[in-house]
Amino acid sequence: MMSRRGWASLALLSLGLACGDKESAKADSGGADGADGADGSDGEDPATVELLGSCPQEIRQGGFVVDSNEDHASASGQVSDGVVPTAVLTELLRSGDCTIWRRENPFCDPPCASGETCGLDNECVTYPSAGDLGTVTISGLSAPVSMQPVNPGWSYFDTSLDNPPWTAGDLVTLQTGQGAWSPVRLHGVAPVDLDMPSAQWQVVPGETLTVTWDAAPAGARTEVSLILRIDQHGLTPASLVCAFEDDGEAQVPGDVIDLLVGFGLTGFPFGELRRRTVDHSDLDDGGCMDFELRSSRLAQVEIAGYTPCRRDEDCPDGQTCNEPLERCE
Repeated sequence: MMSRRGWASLALLSLGLACGDKESAKADSGGADGADGADGSDGEDPATVELLGSCPQEIRQGGFVVDSNEDHASASGQVSDGVVPTAVLTELLRSGDCTIWRRENPFCDPPCASGETCGLDNECVTYPSAGDLGTVTISGLSAPVSMQPVNPGWSYFDTSLDNPPWTAGDLVTLQTGQGAWSPVRLHGVAPVDLDMPSAQWQVVPGETLTVTWDAAPAGARTEVSLILRIDQHGLTPASLVCAFEDDGEAQVPGDVIDLLVGFGLTGFPFGELRRRTVDHSDLDDGGCMDFELRSSRLAQVEIAGYTPCRRDEDCPDGQTCNEPLERCE
C-alpha cells in the first residue's frame, strides 16, 4: 500500500490554469520574515482567498503537498530550475471532467551525457537541478511546520504531522524563504476528510464507471480529483485524470474507459481519489510552483477480463504470468 503511494507521488499530474499577473502578485507578497499568524490567516478569509489551481505542466518546476491519507499525514516538496521533459504529458482525449494523458518516452542517439536528459524533441537537454528555498513554513495546521532542505536534492519533508493535520475549513499558508528564488506565499483551505462508501472500482470496458464519496459541506472550496492508471509498464503509458465538483458522485463515461483500456494493460492498476485545494505562483525564472492540500484515499481497482500477477500461481487456469509486465496471459 505505501509503495503505491510513494510511486504515485512521483507522477503528479496537473490540469493547469494560466499564469498571469495574479501569480506575480503572490510571489511579490512573500517575504523572508512573512506576516502569517499562527493560524495561517495572514489577514485572508478562507471563504474568499484566491486559489489559482495547479501550475500549467509546461512550466511547473515543482511544489509542495500536505497529504492526509488512511495511514499518516505528511508535508513534502521540492522545486527545480527547469521542467523534466517527461513530466509534460500529451493530452489524448478530453471528455467532460476527464482527460487521458500519455507520458512520452523520448529517445536520443547518441545517449545523453551525465547531467543531461532526453528532451521531447529527441535532443539532449540539461537535467533540471533542485534548488534552495530557504526555510519553508506552513501555518494554519494543528501544529506549525518549519522545514529546512535536505541534501543531496534540496528536498523538504515533515512526516511528524497529526492525522488529520488540520481543522477542516481553516486557511493554511505556505511561505518560502530567501533562496534561489524570491520568497513566495501560497494558500490552501483545509479539506474535510474524504470518505468513500466503497473503495472497490469495477472497471468494465464500454461501461460507465460511477464513483461515490461523502460530499463536502456547502461552501467548501474543494474539488475531487480521480486518478486511474492501468498501464504501469508501458513505454508510453496512458493515465486518466478527472476533476469533479465535490458533490458526492461522478461518472467516467464508457467510451473514455474503452479508450484508456485500449492503450494497454500492464501491472497492478492504481486508483485514487483526492479531495483538494491547489494554489500556484510564478517564480523569478518564468517557472511555476504550486501548493496542494489533500485528503486522499486509495481504491481497489479490478478490470474485467484482466488479472495482474507476480507469479504463475496468481493466474487463472491455462494462463501464466508475464513477470516483466505483471499480467496473466
